[in-house]
This record gives sequence, structure tokens and C-alpha cells, in this order.
Amino acid sequence: MLAVVIHQFGSPAQLKVEEVPTPEPREDEILIEIKAASINPSDVKNVAGTMHGTTLPRIPGRDFAGVITRGPRDLVGKEVWGTGGDIGFTRDGSHAQFILLPTTAATLKPASLSMETAGSAGLTFVTAWSAMITAAEISSGETAVIIGAAGGVGSAAVQIAKSRGARVIAVVRSDTDFPAARESGANDVINSRSANIIQAIQSITNKQGANVVFDTSGSMFADAVEITCMNGRIPIITAPPDGKSTFNLRTIYRKTQRIIGVDTRGMDAVACAKLLQQMTPDFAAGRFTAKPSQSYPLAAAAVAYEQASQGKRIVLRPDQ
Repeated sequence: MLAVVIHQFGSPAQLKVEEVPTPEPREDEILIEIKAASINPSDVKNVAGTMHGTTLPRIPGRDFAGVITRGPRDLVGKEVWGTGGDIGFTRDGSHAQFILLPTTAATLKPASLSMETAGSAGLTFVTAWSAMITAAEISSGETAVIIGAAGGVGSAAVQIAKSRGARVIAVVRSDTDFPAARESGANDVINSRSANIIQAIQSITNKQGANVVFDTSGSMFADAVEITCMNGRIPIITAPPDGKSTFNLRTIYRKTQRIIGVDTRGMDAVACAKLLQQMTPDFAAGRFTAKPSQSYPLAAAAVAYEQASQGKRIVLRPDQ
């Protein structure tokens, strides 16, 4: 089969597509023919060598959507999708024509999702769900602030919070992002470049603040602390380049806030499959939708990775 292989860490330009042996599934495994697999920011960082725990040589790629070609008879031919914190790091990933996984690591793809949509939705929704539901336990009647609501994880977080009956305030960086945030379900939208978000959210919430503040950018933790109300929760998925933030500790203990770390790298493909199964009814009903991506053939992986490194949403199509 053809696959992208990391032999040494470096820039996307070094990536090459190689001929490698097609994996042979054991009794408890399935072989999936990849139809679509997104390039996430963590995949780009993985190629660069800034993600921990990756063993080389390695086929990268966390997200996937495809068709089971070998495995249990009742599963062969089924369309599936998934993601995992082990995929592309300690086990070969999805940026190839085929991927070998445990039988329980794939979820049946909702018929309403195209391969490209399913192949680019796994990590963003698993991350958003882990932050908003597992960690922050957002519930009906609460207020959630999503910072970076125009991005993949942010958009997913808006939809997930709305599905639980929360009021959602979306924070974006451009007026052009307002329609997308509204389409995801945000009740209010704030441009952080033209407004003081602390003052704006105090005004919107009648000085109460938000029950949950989810900063998908990792750069506005100090603001998140001030925005969060008494007994509020702040899930954390990322950080600034130097990993540091200056904030007011008094606010945290006086408001008895909870800061909750969320790391999807610790969730393998089987654990992620269980979360996607919980979300399947929402995708099937159209309550959850993923942001569109630009597709590239597998042969153009180096160019596709370069585009992804610039913040563009990219999906590889090994079948093209």
C-alpha cells in the first residue's frame, strides 16, 4: 500500500509517499481502506517532532473514515470512522491507503456524513466533547463561553453545549466569523479584537459571568479566569508556545473555580470510538455538523501538510 512515513522529524517538505506492506489483521483486528483522513494541527506537530511519545518510523494521521475490507464477516463492507491519541504516534496512522486497528476502535459512520466530513470530524468533536461534557459537565440553563468558536474544536464545542441546553457566547477574532458562529448555534458573538471580552460578557450575563469558559486557543486563560462565575469550570486543552500564563490566583480561589486539564493524546482509538458512538445520534439527526475541508490526494501529502501548517482545514483522499 501507499503511505506517508516519518523517518525523521522535520518540515512537511521532507514528507514522501512510500510503498509499504499492507498490514495483516489478526483475529481481534480490522483492516480499513481509508477514504478520507484529515490533517490536524497535532499531525503537523507530530511531523515536526514536537509531540511527545512518537516512535519512528511512523505513518502519521489521527482521524479516519473508510470501509472495513478485512475482519469479522459481519463488519466487512461497513463504513466506519474514528480517531485516537495512539494513532499516528505509537501505532501507524491514517495517512495511508489502509489502517490496521482493534475491532472495537471504529464506529459505524452515520449515513448523513460524507467520507470527507467524517474523516475530518473525529478529533475536533472528541476534544470538544471531552472538554464540555466529560470535564466541564455543561448542563441545561448554564452559560458557556467558547473562545475560538470559529475553529474546528470551537465550532464543535458550540454545537455540543447547545445540544445540552446551554446558552452559548462565541468569541471570535473577525466580524467575518459571526455568521459561522451563529450557524453553529451561538446565542451571542463577540469579536475579541474590537471588544473587551470581559466587559462584554459581564454585560451579556448581567455581571454573573459564565459557568463554563473554554479557550480553544490557549492564549486567553487570564481572561477566562475573570469571565468565569462562582463555581465555574475552565477546561484546558492547549497553551501558548512557552506554556506559560499570567493570571490572578485570587479570582480562582475566591470564586472556587475548577481548572480541568484535557489531553486527548491519553485516549486511544477504542476510547475515542466510545465517545463517537455517543455522538452518532446527534450527527445522524443533523444537530452536529463538521466544518468543510479542502481535499488533497495522498500523493500531495507534503503540500497538504504545508497548507495545514498555515491553519487551513485539509483532508487527504488516498482513493484519489
